[in-house]
Amino acid sequence: MAARFASIGECMVELAPQADGLYRRGFAGDTLNTAWYLRALLDRRRSLVKYVTGVGTDALSDEMTDFIANAGIDTSGVERIAGRTVGLYLITLNGAERSFTYWRNESAAKLLASVGARLDATLADVDVAYFSGITLAILSPEHRRTLFASLAKVRARGGEVVFDPNLRPRLWPDRSTMAAAIIEGYRAATIALPTSPDDAELFG
Repeated sequence: MAARFASIGECMVELAPQADGLYRRGFAGDTLNTAWYLRALLDRRRSLVKYVTGVGTDALSDEMTDFIANAGIDTSGVERIAGRTVGLYLITLNGAERSFTYWRNESAAKLLASVGARLDATLADVDVAYFSGITLAILSPEHRRTLFASLAKVRARGGEVVFDPNLRPRLWPDRSTMAAAIIEGYRAATIALPTSPDDAELFG
């Protein structure tokens, strides 16, 4: 069966430690990783996997968009936003444990739902729309409402909406705001992918 998927969220520049204090640069993010594996698993002749995000107009944004496209992922949902760039995170190792330092204040992905009509058009042809708790965390309350309105239109025409809470408390101003947004994410979805320990810690 042919299928058209959209994964909605933020791709970031990843700096991963290598030998001699050097770092390897890559591109990653929870929703991009989902799109990447879907593209690898599905027959390219019978399916489309689209990534929906915002990037800047700088050279690093160009490289990120090319990286996504070269993986066979449709980039028609990647919006170019002047005056912004892409977020970055650095991985620090302590034995086998990883910790992360982020720079994302000017991330263009924060504006991926800034224009409802544009987002509606981007999702108009998809059978499945996927988003995560990180997607919700980077958006302003107004833009979260815009995203939920677009997802409701996907559902209204019989599409599936998939939500992975992927809780990241440090991205939220407080736990009550996070909890309220995650509940809205669950309500928007036809398929939810909760992590029981995370939800138990948040909701009791």
